[in-house]
Order: sequence, then structure tokens, then C-alpha cells
Amino acid sequence: MSAYFDALHRRPNVAVFARAPQAARQLPIRAPRLVPGEMPLEYARLREKLMLAGSQRPLRALVFAGCEGGEGCTRVTREFAEMLASSGLKTLLVEADLQTSGLTSSIAPGGADLAEVVAAGRTPPSVPWGLGQLAVVASSPSHPDKERFFRASEFAAWLEDQRQRHDYVLLDAPPLLRFAEGGLVSRLCDGVVIVVHAGATKRESLVRAREQLERAEANIVGVVLNRARDQIPALLRPYLSTG
Repeated sequence: MSAYFDALHRRPNVAVFARAPQAARQLPIRAPRLVPGEMPLEYARLREKLMLAGSQRPLRALVFAGCEGGEGCTRVTREFAEMLASSGLKTLLVEADLQTSGLTSSIAPGGADLAEVVAAGRTPPSVPWGLGQLAVVASSPSHPDKERFFRASEFAAWLEDQRQRHDYVLLDAPPLLRFAEGGLVSRLCDGVVIVVHAGATKRESLVRAREQLERAEANIVGVVLNRARDQIPALLRPYLSTG
């Protein structure tokens, strides 16, 4: 996996933030959710690194996106949002993918979609989650002009308003190299986190995704290495020193 780090180390402002928790198996159609109050260590570390990375402006509005698809970005984004809410924060989870509704189809099947809440200038309702609150906004898969939608001043104003009303606003974007949404919304957010699939995402794809975001003048704040496997047998781990 050194290829990932070779590509990233060319830019000192891009860091590998965390490994995502390893899923026990392939996600079913109805994705299992974290239990309120559950806070995997990997996501707690991700939040700490994001807090350290935000020097001039707090990183509160963040885009999560993969390169070509299949990286598990949706699961990472959803679970990170649930962890933030569990810890006592007011969190908004937005499905910024006008192609599908994979994020919200199983966790928020009803309610107004993204185009509707933006048009009305509404703040989506939150529900208690752990010690905090969580709001979820579904995508608008039938929207005829996604480029105009994400470039419109109404969307920018709505997003900034939500940034002021929530501790974190997380946007789950489609693959950067396949669709335009990730690059469009990244200009309006505090940063972008790229999700890669350990052992599967190609180095060339990661480099192209980074260059695409740089052309969009996005702030690339780090990478989440998803589905990474620990090569050390579980029986031996207690005997290894990390000091």
C-alpha cells in the first residue's frame, strides 16, 4: 500500500487520517447503523485529526468522496455522522449525490429531499441520537440540472446557514472521477476527505482525484483508508508493544 502514501506525501497538506472500522461483511441493502452512543476509536481519532487540521477556519462543513466508486464512502460518512451525534454534537448528514439515494434510502426514506429544503430555505428536523442530534437530508435523484443546482447562490446560502446551525455538516458525494457533484460542493465546504479502498483503489485514480480537487481549489484535508486489514493475528496483538 506504499503507493498511496507515495502519492500523498508529495503534498504535505494531505494526510492519511484514519482507518475506517472494518465491516464484518458486505453491507446489505438496508445498511446497519451504529447504536446511539457507540463511538469506534477510528472515528474518534478522525475527529481529533480534523480538529487539528482546521487552523484558520474550523472544519465543520466536510465533503466525503471516493475516487471511482466501491470504496465504502457512504458507510464511512454515515457512521462518522452518527458518532459525532452520539458524542453530543448537532450533526447534519447530506446526501449530495443527485444520481442515487444510497445513503438515505434505508435510514431516512421519508421527508423533504435536498432540492426541496434548499428551495424553501429550511433547516431539516433533527432527532435525538446518543447525547446529541442527527438530521439527514436525502438526495434529489430526479433533479434535471445538478451543475446549476450546486452552483446556485441559493444552495451556497443554505449550506452556510446549516454550517452556522450545526456543529458538523457532512456531505456524502458520489465518486470524484465519475460525477461532478464532489468537485462542485467542495468549493463551498471547509474541506474534502477522500475515501480509498485499501488494496483496491489505484494510485493513478487517487492522483487524478487529488488533481481534480486542486483544480477546483478545494481544501483536501486527508484520506480515510477503508477496509484495511490488520495482518497481525489477533492472538499475537496483546503481546506487541506500541510504545
